[in-house]
Parts: sequence; C-alpha cells; structure tokens
Amino acid sequence: MINFREHLINKEATVKDALAQFNRLAKDAIVFIVDQNDKLLGSLTDGDVRRGLLKDLSINSSVMDFTQSNPKYLIKGDYSIDEVIELRNDNYKIIPVLDSDGKVRNVINFRFIKSYIPVDAVVMAGGRGQRLRPLTDTIPKPLLKVGDKSIIDHNIDRLRKFGVDDYWLSLGYLGDQLVTHFGDGSSRGINIRYLWEDEPQGTIGAVSKIENFVHDHVLITNSDILTALNYEDFFWIILKMMQICLW
Repeated sequence: MINFREHLINKEATVKDALAQFNRLAKDAIVFIVDQNDKLLGSLTDGDVRRGLLKDLSINSSVMDFTQSNPKYLIKGDYSIDEVIELRNDNYKIIPVLDSDGKVRNVINFRFIKSYIPVDAVVMAGGRGQRLRPLTDTIPKPLLKVGDKSIIDHNIDRLRKFGVDDYWLSLGYLGDQLVTHFGDGSSRGINIRYLWEDEPQGTIGAVSKIENFVHDHVLITNSDILTALNYEDFFWIILKMMQICLW
C-alpha cells in the first residue's frame, strides 16, 4: 500500500514535478495540492494536466494553475458510512481525509480497502489464555499464530480492510509483547493506543477508561476472532436498526 504522503504535493511545485509523481503512483495517479501546513487546496490528475496544456499552459507552470479547487474529501470523525458508499458508488477511488482544520491526515484508496467505516475499534487483548497453556505461558494468546501470522494480526487486518484505522488495545497479561509488536501502529498506517488493566475489569470496565474517542460509534471485539464478516454491511445494518428503534 502506498504511503498517503505520496499523494501530496506542495503548492509551489510545478506540473513537471507532478508528472514525475504520477509516474511513481502509476495507476493511482492523483495528487492533492497542499500548503506548507498540509492544508488541502485542490487536486490534480493527468486529465487536468492535459486540459491545462491544451490551454497553452506549460509543464513548468505552477500546479495551482491546473488544479481542481473543489475535490471530494472526508472529515475525520465527522462523516457517515452513507457518504463513503456514495463516493465509492460514484467511482471516486482515492479520497483525502482531513482533520477539522482542513489538513490532510490520510488518503484512502478503494483499490486497497473495501470501505472506510467511521468507528473506533476497542480490541480486548488482556486475557491470560488459561485453556491454551502451556502455549500462553510465555506468549499472550493474541500473538499465537494461525497459519503464518498471529491471531490478532488476522483480526486487525480484517478491520483494516474496511478502513478502520483508530484502535484501542486493552492489555493485561504479557501486554508489553503486544506493545512491541504493534508500536503506535504507524508502520501499518493505523493509530493504536493502549489501555492497561492491573486487574481484569471486564469489557465495559476497559471501555469506560476511554474519554476521547475519535468517532461517535465504537466497535468492541475480542482479539482472537477469526472472521470473514463484512464489517460495512454489519455496521450499516446496526445503524438502521438503531434508527428504527428511535422511531
């Protein structure tokens, strides 16, 4: 998966610079013009370049002379699953994600992910794994391997496939190994924060410690689930059921 910053280009760049970036991006050739603070100013595709050249602009001209000034985007923590589905159905493949100040914080690509579900995921990973002893005497259960990777990696990779990128891991037994395994999540393009339980507090006990969720909705899951669940369908159905109940 491409680092999202490969899709960003500074407003001072030339179209020649952008063409070199398109060449590196290959089939994902779109860039988003930003200022020195990464605030989104516009977008640029090879089609925009062709149209500019037909107007007698030069490849040495500023990207700002070619830019589309109103690109589609999502605001982190303030978008709905219906917006995501609509953008995808309208054939928008690559979309910037902005913070509340208009700065680009991510670029999602529907070639690599199926959706971009607006949830925080709380992953319960603090259990002792008594029934799997002696395997869990030195390794926490979430890090036991199924095939070529650990159980928790299967779990999080499935969530990532549906665009979940804000995680809270509830840790206890041998939790340091999980921190070492994931770090802050940046190497995987996600954000991971940790909750430590000195004594088991149960699911709600762990969740109650979190005061600054990114999204309005929270997905709580055990760390040892192996599933082929379509999380977008699951999330959408739950939302519609909630709406019916409120009626």
